[in-house]
Amino acid sequence: MKTNKTIGIMATLMLCFVMWACGGADKAAQVASKIANGEQLTQEDYTEMVDYCGKYAREAQKLQDEINLLSPTSVEAGKLTEQVAALSDKYSYANEFFSKISNSTKEEVGVANVAKIEELAPLTWFSAPEWADVAQDSDVAGSIVDMPEKDTAGVIAVGAGEMVDSVSAK
Repeated sequence: MKTNKTIGIMATLMLCFVMWACGGADKAAQVASKIANGEQLTQEDYTEMVDYCGKYAREAQKLQDEINLLSPTSVEAGKLTEQVAALSDKYSYANEFFSKISNSTKEEVGVANVAKIEELAPLTWFSAPEWADVAQDSDVAGSIVDMPEKDTAGVIAVGAGEMVDSVSAK
């Protein structure tokens, strides 16, 4: 008798855990459905979209940072690039949510979500709206990203990652 009761409690706990674990995906699906149906979105909906896109961008950024340390032709870089592409399957609503956020006003998105967007905007894989205020070093006009080993005819300066031009020098 006690064993059946214990099994019942364990089964209920497992069911609750599965429902909790899948809840995030269900919420994203609900928001995507509201977008597809042209329904009015709430601040909670925008929070869901920003958080969802933020998770995607953070995961992709970790992989991108590793890729950036490797030669573009390395096998490892290719594998990591495939992993970044696979994130599109995991975060299937990301493009739809990025598009919706980009076509919304700051007022629609809400103050708290605007702050989140501006925090996430510097990530390579986060598509920030035009109105997002992305913090940048205003004194640096550009930097050398990659120097070719040969054929430096189009290179305006030499070095690796040094400042090319300064706003204050103009």
